[in-house]
Amino acid sequence: MVKFSPPPSLRAFVNRVRGVPDTMKKECLLISSPAELNIFPRGIMEIATFLNQQGCPTSVLPLGYYFQKDYAADSSGYIIGDIDRNELYAILQDVIREIAPQVIGVSNSFTKDFPYCIEIIKICKEINPKIVTVMGGQHVTFCDQEALQTPELDVVVRGEGEWIMLNLLRAVTGKKELSGVRGITIRQNGGIGRTPPEPLGKLEEISAVDFALLPSDFVRKACIVGISYRGCAHHCKYCVEEKFWARPRAYTLEKLITEMKVLQRDYQTQIIGLGESMLDMRSKIFYDLCRGIRDNEITLPPDFFMTTRIDTVTDQGVDCLAKTGIKSVSVGIENFSPKVLKMMAKNQSMDVILEGCEKFMKKDIWLLSYWLIGHPGDNADEADYNYSKFKEFFEKGLLKRGTAFIFVPYPGTDYFNHPEQYGIRISSYDWKQWNRWTKDPVSWLDDFPKPEIVAAYDRAHELLRGYNGLNNFLYYMSAFDRSAYLSMTRSS
Repeated sequence: MVKFSPPPSLRAFVNRVRGVPDTMKKECLLISSPAELNIFPRGIMEIATFLNQQGCPTSVLPLGYYFQKDYAADSSGYIIGDIDRNELYAILQDVIREIAPQVIGVSNSFTKDFPYCIEIIKICKEINPKIVTVMGGQHVTFCDQEALQTPELDVVVRGEGEWIMLNLLRAVTGKKELSGVRGITIRQNGGIGRTPPEPLGKLEEISAVDFALLPSDFVRKACIVGISYRGCAHHCKYCVEEKFWARPRAYTLEKLITEMKVLQRDYQTQIIGLGESMLDMRSKIFYDLCRGIRDNEITLPPDFFMTTRIDTVTDQGVDCLAKTGIKSVSVGIENFSPKVLKMMAKNQSMDVILEGCEKFMKKDIWLLSYWLIGHPGDNADEADYNYSKFKEFFEKGLLKRGTAFIFVPYPGTDYFNHPEQYGIRISSYDWKQWNRWTKDPVSWLDDFPKPEIVAAYDRAHELLRGYNGLNNFLYYMSAFDRSAYLSMTRSS
């Protein structure tokens, strides 16, 4: 559990917008989830940067940064428990009165944050009932009709947000019918209706994020990951990346390199790693990125990381990582059980896993693996086998660190839509409990009951504590603190 000190006053945010002409203050305010304390809100930052460049004045409010109370947070940097509604109201009232936005958008990146995000929407409507309230993100994309059961919420944005928000703002400011905006879910004709999907945009139109939209102190302390592409080419059944972003599309290399340079030059901080789900080490994107980092002499933190699939690892790719100075890689092994891997639709055999891990070990690149417990196909016997293989890989030095999760049947997956077909028992739809970091699962399997899943999870964490000594919080610390900590541990 982490304690965060009270942040600076909200006045700094309000003072920044006071100098903006009235014509530039009345379109859009984008708000990050209040549960995120030191997490960089990349999604709404990319949308806000894009909207401003298109002539739609937009501000960003990292809400959690302005809390004056101390809140306990988990190792990921997310608040544990309830947030004081009075504090939320005071912050939002101050900002809304000053900026007077016509549209407020709230980012709902994670299912567990949905109740917090709905509370923000309700407060915004209390402060100004005329504001058009919008919510976007993965959870509401797949639970849009449920979200609109909240009368204070006007619009759900489904999928990629930049072009939908641009068209939505133009409709609102031009006093046009929202039914003409693609990619949204709204109330119409006495019910709830979806407009046709918005075609995928061109990512070359999205430039480096404008960090000046955020307080400089927040930028320096935040956990900032870079992104080189959107989407996923794989079809893992427990994941919604492919459904949300559709086919993989690359940003321009210039975008990521520019962000790295600006952070290093203007904020004396660094991107701590690459945040896309799985960067294919055989792809042109991967090699161009590594070359761009080297050619531009970008300084990477000591444990800069990226995530890849073990079945994309090649000798050439590992050599490229080593030359670039990337010494930490995360891989989604998830499970060693052939039965569970087949259910996941992950096409990786034991030979492929072993060969990939050995390639990293030869180059002294630290390997972290994700470990998913309680996925359909799992049971006590499979969990025992999985534990023995993870233990073997740690003992041989093939894995250096690990992160264990309990399976959650997230909205958007077939597991959520048809749990009974997979022997999944869902105990609660209280979204605050839908957290993969918890040891109190919201679901279990017919042949893998909750007590056995929790026991397997506890045993996994005991193993991880004994071998890696580095917990999940490393991936969510500020770049400065994380780099300093890892410099000490790697040299010891």
